[in-house]
Amino acid sequence: MNQDVTTENNQNAAKQERLSPPAKKAFLNSINHFRGIAIIFIVMAHCYRPAGWQVETLADKAWFNLMMNGTVFFVFISGFLFHHVFSHRLDYKKYMKNKTKFVFLPYLLLSLPWIVWHITAGTDPLMHLNYTSLTNPVEVASWYVITGRTLTAYWYIPMGMMLFALSPWVMHLLKKQHLIHYSIPLFIIAMLIHRPESNLNAIQSLFYFLPVYLFGVWSSEHRDSLFPFIEKYWIAMLIAAIGLAVGQAYFFGAGTLNKSAFELTAPDLMLPQKILLTLVLLAILNKFEHISIKPLQKLAEVSFAIYFIHPWITTPWWMLYDSPDLFNLQGQGNILTTLLVTLAIVGISYFIAVIIKKILSKRSRYLIGW
Repeated sequence: MNQDVTTENNQNAAKQERLSPPAKKAFLNSINHFRGIAIIFIVMAHCYRPAGWQVETLADKAWFNLMMNGTVFFVFISGFLFHHVFSHRLDYKKYMKNKTKFVFLPYLLLSLPWIVWHITAGTDPLMHLNYTSLTNPVEVASWYVITGRTLTAYWYIPMGMMLFALSPWVMHLLKKQHLIHYSIPLFIIAMLIHRPESNLNAIQSLFYFLPVYLFGVWSSEHRDSLFPFIEKYWIAMLIAAIGLAVGQAYFFGAGTLNKSAFELTAPDLMLPQKILLTLVLLAILNKFEHISIKPLQKLAEVSFAIYFIHPWITTPWWMLYDSPDLFNLQGQGNILTTLLVTLAIVGISYFIAVIIKKILSKRSRYLIGW
């Protein structure tokens, strides 16, 4: 009799849990601070040329490897927040509608002037690859939209939209507890295919960053066990990340090895390096979870707007000139001058975003995503 009553009570409780709206997830200062740091890394990857940094020595190459591919941070955070914010209440139709309005639409609007410029009066509209078959302006414009080659960093949006579209599949893996089972083999594939040439192949970029996204989802799901682990071993992981950066610098050089997917080369050491740095930063930031660091909170809030705006400042430097030396350092720049230029570009982009926000109010989301 008691067992029957207990069973009935459990069934009623389960029914009530299904009918009740999911509890609101706690705001995580550490992840928000991480968003602020991630956008700095993304902008910094586009600022070394105007900072007069010629990456030549082993130390320079190691620093460069630690600096580049900050997109891994961005994708990891996106996966983490997908689980933390959306997985318990995902309305796929509404989710994709919002991504289209506040991610893809700003991408189109901000790309359009540059597409027109490339086609009518600008540089070679294909810039990196010589597609002689593309001559019709509509075809060329479509190529720009599909590849994101209009401005530096805009390649992320075509790939990102495909990533968002995979949400039902990610939810399926989450429910079946198969996230890590897919992440590990996909990591191996990503290390073999590398990022695409000039970041022009959105499908190859998707295969490269998909395991990072899945790992972000998994990390949020297992946060209670993951965070104590990384807080214990973050120093060892930092040493390993630096070792990978130095090893890559010594054996393979600096930066990401962008290539065609099926070209056989050395495995990508930057991806595991960035995953280790992701865990290191999470461990450090989690120690200050109880503190709100206002500059990083502000950067996190405006991060997507900074992403959209900063190429309007940085792209002309290399589009109109071969390798501009903004401060006339004659190749004597370094990681510090690059950081200074980065902070300046971030500050200018932030200022522009605030002005646009004040002028357009809520409608600014359709233009700059914020």
